[in-house]
Formats: sequence, C-alpha cells, structure tokens
Amino acid sequence: MKILLLELEFLKMFNIKFWLVISLVFIIESCATLPKEFNEITVKKEITLSQVLSSPENYRGFNVLWGGRIINCLNRENSTILEIVEFPLDLESKPQAETKSYGRFLVETKDFLDCAIYTPGKLITVAGTFKELRDGKIGERPYKFPVIEGKAFHLWKEEIRVQLEAYPCWYPYWYLWYYPWWYCP
Repeated sequence: MKILLLELEFLKMFNIKFWLVISLVFIIESCATLPKEFNEITVKKEITLSQVLSSPENYRGFNVLWGGRIINCLNRENSTILEIVEFPLDLESKPQAETKSYGRFLVETKDFLDCAIYTPGKLITVAGTFKELRDGKIGERPYKFPVIEGKAFHLWKEEIRVQLEAYPCWYPYWYLWYYPWWYCP
C-alpha cells in the first residue's frame, strides 16, 4: 500500500513538472524577438532619438536600435548614407509608421547599399553605433542629424491590408426570423 501511494505521489509530481515545462516552452517561444540580422549585435533598445538629440555627449559610442521610413539614399565612393525619418519600434522592432516621429537621423555604412533596393518610402530598422550630431538641412531649415554607423539593417516588406465587409443580400421579402442569415459573405 505504501509503495502504491509513493507511485501516485511520483505521478502527480511528474504531471505537474511536465505541464510546467511545456507551458514555459510556449511562453518563451511566444516572446517577440529581433530579426536575425541583429543577433550578433548588442544594442540598447531604450536609447531613443529624442534622448540623443537632447544630450548627445552621453550616448556617443553606444549601440542603438532605431527604425523608420527611408527619405533619401546616397552612394558615395566608399560609403552609403541613408536619411531616415524615425518612428518608435514595436515589440518585433518594426517601425510604427502611424505614430509620431521625433525627428530624422543619418546612417553611414562602409557597405554598399543599392539605392534601387533601399528606396524612399520603405520601412527599415537599423542597429549601429551613435557617432555624432551633424549639421544639415531639411529643405531650407537647419537641422542637427544624429549619425549612426550602421552595422545591421532589416528592410520590412510592405503590408497590404484589405478590409472585407459583409453586405446584406437583396431579398424581395422581409422575414424578421431570418435575421442573421440574410447576410452574404
């Protein structure tokens, strides 16, 4: 009898541990992760563009993760420069283009980025090291651009959102008891 009770206790304990492990696997698996391009770079996601604009000397040399919409791409002899309108990132590090922007920043990289691929209007997430503030202009207005040395880039695919609506089917007779079924898909 004592052995049977010990076996039951073991089975109960195993059952609890088993389901605990399974639930932990699902919880960990469901966490949002960065795109694979950023796996080798340690970044401080909490450093924002507005913080860098207010006190650039405190963040020089830090790795940051910023994103936004490409405004301009310029290939030089030994580098490529991207001008980007910053937008806050969501949990997957995708720029939320429907939200408020806090400014623009420049990305310099020694890699060749084809401006036919990195076209204006595309959403991009960039990881890199903050270097400096550089004087420039937006139109006729002077602006100080934060410059990061780009180390990893992720271009986001365009999402096409389609809204489907159900409209009532035309039926010449009105029957109240048919109510939810008179809608067509």
